[in-house]
Amino acid sequence: MSADGVPTIKRLDEAVVNRIAAGEIIHRPANALKELIENSLDARSTAIQVSVKDGGLKLLQIQDNGHGIKLEDMGIVCERFTTSKLRTFDDLSSMSTYGFRGEALASISHVAHVTITTKTKDSNCAYKASYSDGVIISAKLGAAAEPKPCAGNNGTQISAEDLFYNVPTRRKALKNATEEYNRILDIVNRYAIHNAGVSFTCRKIGSNTPDVHTTNAASVVDNIRQIYGSSVANELLYVEQSYPVYPLKIKGWISNANYSVKKFAFLLFINHRSVDSPAIRKAIEGVYTAYLPKNTHPWVYLSLELDPRNVDVNVHPTKREVHFMNEEEIIATICDSIQERLGDANVSRNFMTQTLLPQLGQPSKLRPEESSFKKAVPKVYEYNQVRTDSRAQTLDSFLVSQSPYSLSESSTHKRVKLGAGDDMDDTEMDEDESMADVNDGSDSTTSGSLLSKIDQFRNNIAKNVGEAGSNTHGKIVNSSPSSRSGGGDDGTKQRQSTLRTKSTRVEVRLTSVLQLREEVKKQGHPVLTPIFANHTFVGILDNQRGLIQNELALYLVHFEAVSEELFYQICLRDFSNFGFIRLSNPASIKEMVLMALDDEQELMETTEWPTELKSKDEIAKTVTNMLVSRREMLREYFSLCITEDGLVSAIPMMIKGYIPNMEKLPDLLWRLGSEVNWSAEKECFQTLCREIAIFYSTQPERVAEEEQDLDFEEGGDHPTSKSAQSVHDARFQHMVSTVIFPALKKHFVPPKTLIERSGVVVQVAQVKDLYKVFERC
Repeated sequence: MSADGVPTIKRLDEAVVNRIAAGEIIHRPANALKELIENSLDARSTAIQVSVKDGGLKLLQIQDNGHGIKLEDMGIVCERFTTSKLRTFDDLSSMSTYGFRGEALASISHVAHVTITTKTKDSNCAYKASYSDGVIISAKLGAAAEPKPCAGNNGTQISAEDLFYNVPTRRKALKNATEEYNRILDIVNRYAIHNAGVSFTCRKIGSNTPDVHTTNAASVVDNIRQIYGSSVANELLYVEQSYPVYPLKIKGWISNANYSVKKFAFLLFINHRSVDSPAIRKAIEGVYTAYLPKNTHPWVYLSLELDPRNVDVNVHPTKREVHFMNEEEIIATICDSIQERLGDANVSRNFMTQTLLPQLGQPSKLRPEESSFKKAVPKVYEYNQVRTDSRAQTLDSFLVSQSPYSLSESSTHKRVKLGAGDDMDDTEMDEDESMADVNDGSDSTTSGSLLSKIDQFRNNIAKNVGEAGSNTHGKIVNSSPSSRSGGGDDGTKQRQSTLRTKSTRVEVRLTSVLQLREEVKKQGHPVLTPIFANHTFVGILDNQRGLIQNELALYLVHFEAVSEELFYQICLRDFSNFGFIRLSNPASIKEMVLMALDDEQELMETTEWPTELKSKDEIAKTVTNMLVSRREMLREYFSLCITEDGLVSAIPMMIKGYIPNMEKLPDLLWRLGSEVNWSAEKECFQTLCREIAIFYSTQPERVAEEEQDLDFEEGGDHPTSKSAQSVHDARFQHMVSTVIFPALKKHFVPPKTLIERSGVVVQVAQVKDLYKVFERC
């Protein structure tokens, strides 16, 4: 102070400045660890190990397998404002990394003894250096202050010893090591859940068991279950929304109305940075107020992705908070998304109950004055009860007066009787002159309508389906068609002499198939999967839509689109393990492709085939040669049997009891030649399975005009006139209800794309609301 009493302004010593700055950035060991973890993630690490002693005050060590630090950069790595992530001030507007100021290591080195061991993949050895106050120092007295070569793995190991050794006030304030270690675990838990592809391990020095351990292959839910327990993981709802107007992407997992705790667990990441937002926290708690008991809170993990240009990350010394544009609108959008997700899932609630204690005895033994204080058991009303008895009647029993599979005609027409059971050997056909006419048509030319030509395969396909050629019980070699058309005794003997071979299921080890199966699992929708797995079939509306019930919700399902996904998954799941459906009349690939090309020409609405394309005959020959050359692979992997002459003799049995629409066989063979990528293994199997799935997807057969207006009897002498198409539709709908929907319940993993496609799965009503409507009636 000067003589006149006015204080003199002096420049602070650089060491004082650095320690003040370090105190602002590194409040406690958890802050230091957060900076070090973010540096490891910026280095593209896939495994991060944290070791702690005395809550991080004695030792805080982190090791990763990232790209490491170059030898020439180790001299300045701990100096202030040295970074590899920022060049100009304008780079802050598009910052996508965690660190950018270059102050983390510098701040730690000013309040702790720092040792860095690092190795790049191009280096022959690792290098180790010690730092104090931002500069490299010698490890031993009299030695040179430079990095020393040593043994080490790829990546970086940073050790901070005696944290706050030169700030005694701060050191005394952090004397509770247990509390500091819990804060460190909280940081590790947050980043472990958000970075599902990175393995995190955290342990105390001297302990053999880590307190946190996650793997690279674990999903977000797996990590939540590992860290917070199954009580949380079992009650989570997935949230994912996109709002291009801001732009904003919301992803995360939130607890449903059945879960509540005394303390709000809120994990918030904005552009993959762990931050805290009191405004978002308060708004989310307001949403849950209507669902949770008083003074209880939810569990919420949210990841928000915003345009980096709209986010200001340089507003807090520890980067604990960020500011972003349109904050009020975005918070309202987040609350609306959570409100909508909770509303969709609020079809059931779980409440804790307590049984009667054994020592209290039976209620009847209580004294009258005690029994008067008993609370009445709440009555469960009928509209809150869920009816999911699979033995109960479905809508079909009220709509069909007799079996749609029994069909009797006059003596001048053929008589067809198909058993309604699941056993395919119940199929019976009386072959007379009209059936012979259809078989004679197999030698006709390729001119004429597609419907009339494919009719021979439609009428003969059911005769040669394997009785037990299911996906898991081997393949069935059936008797020839000629042996089945004999007399009664011969036919019975021939059916009994059918050779059955039960083969062991083939274990698939092809990497491409295993990857495709894994993709199916990852793409599964967390909400639709339990709906299909636990649904109760209600009834068929038409040839494309059906009704199912799950708990108290009624859903309208477009089963044609859903069945395509089902058969695609079956193709991958039962790869190389299919049964056979043999064709009584093998189909010529060339003729089938020509039929498909004729159909293509009709869609073009042209009288002549375009001259710029190859002729139909050349295209058909090319497709035939391509499929014949790959017939061994098609038979081994997909049970699609093709002869050397270019004839299809058998197709795979995807589900026992299900026969595809054979009208689509020409399109299948044509698309196998034109749409399948035969050059790459994974793409080949993916596109091939997709084309087979399209062929097997549910679609009713069309009936030729000459088969229309058949006369049927409906009990007694009361004939009615029905079209053959209606009978085919009834058979088709019965097959869907008894084969496809049970398969959806057992094997189906609905992909997320079903939600994106409009009208595939739609909730049409709540059973509770329907009950009120019928009650008024």
